[in-house]
Amino acid sequence: MIATAPAPAPRGQTALAVVITGGIGYGLYFGAFGAWSPYFPVYFSGLGADLAVIGVLSAIPALVQIVAAPAWGLLADRIGDVRPLLLVASLVAGASGILLGQNPSVALLFPGVAIFALGTAGMPAMIDAHVVVRLGAARDRFGQARAFGSAGFIAISIVTGLVVAGSGAQTLFVIFVPLMVLTGVAAATLFGRPVTRERVGGIGPMGAIRLLNNRSLALFFIGACVTWTAASGGLTYFSLRLVEQGADAGLIGIGWAVNAIVEVPMMLLFRRLARRFGVRALMVGGAVAFGLRSAGWALAGSAVASVLASSVGGIGLALFLVGTTAWVADRTPPALRATAQALFLGTTYAIGAIVGALAAGFIASGWGLSVMFAWSAATGLTGAAITWLAVGRPVPWGRTVAG
Repeated sequence: MIATAPAPAPRGQTALAVVITGGIGYGLYFGAFGAWSPYFPVYFSGLGADLAVIGVLSAIPALVQIVAAPAWGLLADRIGDVRPLLLVASLVAGASGILLGQNPSVALLFPGVAIFALGTAGMPAMIDAHVVVRLGAARDRFGQARAFGSAGFIAISIVTGLVVAGSGAQTLFVIFVPLMVLTGVAAATLFGRPVTRERVGGIGPMGAIRLLNNRSLALFFIGACVTWTAASGGLTYFSLRLVEQGADAGLIGIGWAVNAIVEVPMMLLFRRLARRFGVRALMVGGAVAFGLRSAGWALAGSAVASVLASSVGGIGLALFLVGTTAWVADRTPPALRATAQALFLGTTYAIGAIVGALAAGFIASGWGLSVMFAWSAATGLTGAAITWLAVGRPVPWGRTVAG
């Protein structure tokens, strides 16, 4: 049986210190993705990959993440400390960037992306678990720490856009690799000692599966998968949509930055919004926002209009991601804190990214990007409906998860 005692209050660091140190980890990690996400489709396209291949390559990280994210989480729960695992993962991810940055053939992109996925798969969930546990009763401040990640993404995506515009898409790796490695170094040196050094016995793959015995959690798992399918499918081709509409690398960077710029105030305001409207309402609102963003991209007649539409996605990510972290933390056992975050954030995102990228690639290749974005919009609203059914009447986890 899995222990269900509440997590102890954090020791050794104030809530503000946890927000700052955790925020540094988020800033570096998502800063690295600010170099990667907007420009890897452009880089892969320049190497000869067509739209369908880019869709498959985009799905590989998610496919790996389905297994790797819970595995990283389970291992972290086993040893009771995320710091050494974050360092190892960051080195693996950095090594993949070095390999991918050597202008490989299209065939070699597949193993390179798989190594990238193995390294990055569990990192955000492990940082999430560290921050949530260290904050203890103050975990409604989680959004303040996570906002550092959005700020890092904004700054680095813009800087990378300027660098890529002058030196080519390959230079994204000059920025990506150091930031990814620094993420692990920062975690190892700045994150406080675990709340408890006790290793948790009896934690294994079945512990993660038992979380889905709870009907609310199981239905939410489905809703999250559908929501991330919509979000990921549309976002995979956002950069190519801008290229189709005549945007240069600088505007592509701004387009991704606008999305993240909106995330920062929404994450900072999440604590206040949750007290007024409730976490569940914010989660549903976030899923709706993803659908509206894709609808905007389907209807936008210019690159500037597409950039403006992308701002709605910042609302969606802030509300759905932060809401999921808080909602899951309240309904899962402390002994499975990293596993639960990996399952309901990492794995659901991975499944959504796989289905989204493959479906979006198929639709875009056959009917064009506008039709694909319309499909993404409908999928987002479907995810919102399922999420509402899942979180509207929560069931306490203690009766079903720990049994």
